[in-house]
Amino acid sequence: MRTSLRVGTPILGVFCFLSACHLDGIVFGPSDSVAGVGITLSFAGYESDAFLTVGDKDTIRAQAYTGGWPSGTKYDSNNDPRRFIYSSSHPDVASVNVDGVVETHSSGTTSLFASVDGVTSPPLLLSVSAPAKSLVAEPESVTAVVGDRFTISVKAIDESGASVNGVVFNLGPDTTYWAVTSIPDEGSWKLRTPAVLHLTARLAGRVHLLATALNERPKAQFTTSVPVSVRAP
Repeated sequence: MRTSLRVGTPILGVFCFLSACHLDGIVFGPSDSVAGVGITLSFAGYESDAFLTVGDKDTIRAQAYTGGWPSGTKYDSNNDPRRFIYSSSHPDVASVNVDGVVETHSSGTTSLFASVDGVTSPPLLLSVSAPAKSLVAEPESVTAVVGDRFTISVKAIDESGASVNGVVFNLGPDTTYWAVTSIPDEGSWKLRTPAVLHLTARLAGRVHLLATALNERPKAQFTTSVPVSVRAP
């Protein structure tokens, strides 16, 4: 027995019109309209904040995606950068030209956007810090007993040795997870110099706590470490 399906016939809640099918508002099939725009300074499909130094330049990578399922890439700034319109919420911190080239001017934060066909990307938060040469942590080492509270100070310095405010960094152990010490009360991600971090010795053992500056430039991804030794009571 042969059955036929007419265009527009509902079957189990699915409606098919020409080459696209609709199920509870989801379009299955090709769509040519832009449904979303992604923006990054790293690589396509990666969403994260961005970090640069005053005087740096970088280029926005923007992609526009079609609706329906499966979704496809309609525009890519790698191939046609001027297809998009770029903007910065604080151009005094960082500006963007018609080709998506970002130029940083002063310390601070700004949100970057790319839009096309009336669709605008989510904001890409860019943090810009003054130039620094390295991170410095104090004390040089920590010896504690389980249950002790202790502090670690992290600052950034420039070529003259002066402290640099606002350099963003992460802090983490050189092991796979936090065990010997607690996570700092202030958190461990996207901290800013200068910072005083408060921790608790939790388990007997040894660990190095690593502070790493966040920056799109490998040469500005400074690290410093503090060895911590914890003994049982």
